[in-house]
Amino acid sequence: MHLTTLFASALAADSDVAPYTGWENIKLIASKPDNVPIIMMVIIFAIATYMAMRDSFKHDRLIKNGRKQDVLKTMQE
Repeated sequence: MHLTTLFASALAADSDVAPYTGWENIKLIASKPDNVPIIMMVIIFAIATYMAMRDSFKHDRLIKNGRKQDVLKTMQE
């Protein structure tokens, strides 16, 4: 009887600890020391991709406007 009472009380117990939300869980995982370089690499990749796309759109606009010869000049600036 003692064992069944123990299991029943364990099942009936409520936890006062709320589960992590999605953003709290991401913050917890990302802030671990072995994940920090990966996060930095993702940020650097995003910045480099943004810069490349920005320049490519600028060059496409120059080509569309008939100023293909100016693409090299903008790349050297």
